[in-house]
Amino acid sequence: IVQNLYKPYFLANKFDYVIGNPPWFTYSSIRNEDYQNILNALADKYGVKPVKAANFPHLEIAAIFLAYCSSYFLKADGNIVFVLPRSFFSADHHDNTRYGKAKGFHLKEIWDLEKVSPLFRIPSCVFFAKRNNKKSKSVNNLDGLIFSGRLPENNCNYSVAEKVLTEEDVKWYYVKQGKSSAISIKKIKSNSLENPYKKLFKQGATIVPRCFYFVELTQDVPKDFKDRVLNIKTAGTINRDAKKPWKGLEFTGKIESRFIFRTALAKSILPFALYKPDLVVLPVLIEKNIEGEKEIMLQSANDLMQAGYLNASKWFSNTENIWDLHKTEKSKDMTTNDRLDFQSGLTEQNLNAPYLVLYNSSAKDANATVVERSELDLTFFVESVTYDFYTVNHDESYYLSSIFNSDIPNKLMKDFQARGLFGARHVHKKILDIYFPRFDESNEVHIKLAELSETAHKKAAKYLEDNPPQKELTATRLGKLRLDIKKHLSEEMKEIDKLVKKVVG
Repeated sequence: IVQNLYKPYFLANKFDYVIGNPPWFTYSSIRNEDYQNILNALADKYGVKPVKAANFPHLEIAAIFLAYCSSYFLKADGNIVFVLPRSFFSADHHDNTRYGKAKGFHLKEIWDLEKVSPLFRIPSCVFFAKRNNKKSKSVNNLDGLIFSGRLPENNCNYSVAEKVLTEEDVKWYYVKQGKSSAISIKKIKSNSLENPYKKLFKQGATIVPRCFYFVELTQDVPKDFKDRVLNIKTAGTINRDAKKPWKGLEFTGKIESRFIFRTALAKSILPFALYKPDLVVLPVLIEKNIEGEKEIMLQSANDLMQAGYLNASKWFSNTENIWDLHKTEKSKDMTTNDRLDFQSGLTEQNLNAPYLVLYNSSAKDANATVVERSELDLTFFVESVTYDFYTVNHDESYYLSSIFNSDIPNKLMKDFQARGLFGARHVHKKILDIYFPRFDESNEVHIKLAELSETAHKKAAKYLEDNPPQKELTATRLGKLRLDIKKHLSEEMKEIDKLVKKVVG
């Protein structure tokens, strides 16, 4: 312990080169409070802490190591080379490093290793930097390489690797879209305009544990869902993606039909189509207020018992008990309803707007569809795997759907997306960092986009009717189906892309 504490003091400003791979874990993963306090102070001192406080827990400790080691261990003209997670290219919490706010160094060169495999469990890169005690600069016209190739094995020697790897000389630039930034080989014009829809799209409710709420009928489907008691059980498709301790749990019973609703997981969100939205049971009563608008009233099992809904009370009493048995330390102070309505994700949903625009939160590209409430057999609730926007304007909903399904914004957001071993992932609000204006019914381009989108919705519905998936939609099959639909709509997509180019920018 003494050696680790005092050795750095004797090594300060001694090195021409520091080469290594610092820790790849986040600030929030550290449980030692004293160590957290040290890192917090260092992040402040070296200008690494993100401007937005919510981003700080996600900061990789490697960012602090880069600034600290450059400033502390290097000689005045010393150099540092660190292998880092590729999140330094686009993650919001690393903007200070990209922009040049981080102190102690300035970047000289970047290597991108995303296309090299097998390597690490997440995409990686290499940053070359020089000690700098003055104000640093953002990445601009910076030299770099993109490596690609398949290695015969992990940790192979350079003599083996050089035979299978290719190198591409590139220049790196700091680029911006809205409030997001990234390192890119494309020298694009930064756009600081904020998309007017960014704050209007909300993530849906976290309907978890899913075995409590996602159900299927164990009887014939009734001609309608009005004033019935139905036999149900936990949906069989839910268990495949479930995690312990909820994996394998299954509930069976009866429930009053007024507690049955619909929602959509990723497999239901297709380009211009909502495919087989899931059945869910939720402990809510929908009542109308004095203005005649629907309001969502969350109920406990005891509330339901008091109101005379014996079957629903029994179902949710059972789930409440199982929750109390299995909930994690993190959720120890939460009831099932607290979890279900986390950040009011359920009770603040708008059941009165006739049109919803939905797009998926996670995938390589955004896929969007319009949900018209009047066309569904049950009230629709939005789940957290999707983002939604409510509107009373029919054309506005279809205008937005055309933009999200277009290749134009999806390509523009690629440099800003998080990346896994299989490429870009997680749409979230990155698609809304791409600027496009609010719908204007006097704008001919906006109207034409809405018309094309409505046509695409009709053609997509007919395509699915004529070509229903024969197997369960795994991630691979879902991706293929989305591509098949866009291929079927190639004529409309070509026109949509042409018009979207005029509104995006």
